Amino acid sequence: MTPVLFAAGVALATIAGGLLPLYTKLREMDFRYLVGFAAGVMLSTAFFEIIPDVGDFNKTNAFFLAFGFFLLYLVEKSILIHTCGESECEVHTPIGWVSVVGIGTESLVDGIAIAVGFSQSVALGTAITLAVLIHEIPRGFSTTVIMQQSGYSRGKVFAALGIDSVLTPIGALIGLTFPAEFFGPVVAFPAGTFIYVGAADLLPDAHRRFNVKVIAAVLLGAATIPLLVALLDAVR
Repeated sequence: MTPVLFAAGVALATIAGGLLPLYTKLREMDFRYLVGFAAGVMLSTAFFEIIPDVGDFNKTNAFFLAFGFFLLYLVEKSILIHTCGESECEVHTPIGWVSVVGIGTESLVDGIAIAVGFSQSVALGTAITLAVLIHEIPRGFSTTVIMQQSGYSRGKVFAALGIDSVLTPIGALIGLTFPAEFFGPVVAFPAGTFIYVGAADLLPDAHRRFNVKVIAAVLLGAATIPLLVALLDAVR
């Protein structure tokens, strides 16, 4: 049940990120550095940890990698909620509960990725968990900000964060049920979602304004995963 416990930790990060703009002055904080760091972590996890563990990278696995990328693209562009590196997030349409469920879909996929990662190795599972956790803090933050700008009450914000967060451990439970023969496609799928989130979602938001410190944060995030995995391998 280790993957479920790690997924529960990610769920707490989602809630914590969502509470920051409600109970602190961090709403005025420039989140670009955290967003940039998260982008580096997610891309590094996809390229250096998840994809190498796919094994035989045949057409089926390539399809599921692309499917993960484009599915998340469709989900994000349909619901119009994304992680904002700065406070000027704009709301283009009212946010309904269908959108909240759409946001939760990403959390479900994250939970599955965590479970599948641990089925391959502790290092991979830990790397995926770290990448998701770092991403969830600004994502929960921006969800709260956007919902408040749309006129939703705190009660509905809490409900949305609850739905979003609980789907991560549920996804981990689902991931534990996948047969071994499906691990290639199942591992390739979250690699596609990680590449989309890192390259198409987080990086553009982090670079809304040029800042060499953001570049440093991205590179630091990218270096964190190989260093973490090397550390885990050394202590085993």
